[in-house]
Amino acid sequence: MSRPLLRGEIRAQRSREYLMKQQAEFIQKHGEDLGAFYFLLMLLQTHGKKAQRRGDVQALRLLAHDLHAVYLKHTQ
Repeated sequence: MSRPLLRGEIRAQRSREYLMKQQAEFIQKHGEDLGAFYFLLMLLQTHGKKAQRRGDVQALRLLAHDLHAVYLKHTQ
């Protein structure tokens, strides 16, 4: 028998479920490629703002690196 989830675990699970729902809605509305791209931009904007408020330069560099990788993948 498994233990009940902690409050933080429940919050993380709901957050994942919400993001998956958002991704599905973007894909349904805009198509597979464009919907996935819009979802990625939404994530980058949200996490970028949080990292900027925290002053987390490393997180901003990682986000920029990920966005550049997506750009390269679709322009090559």
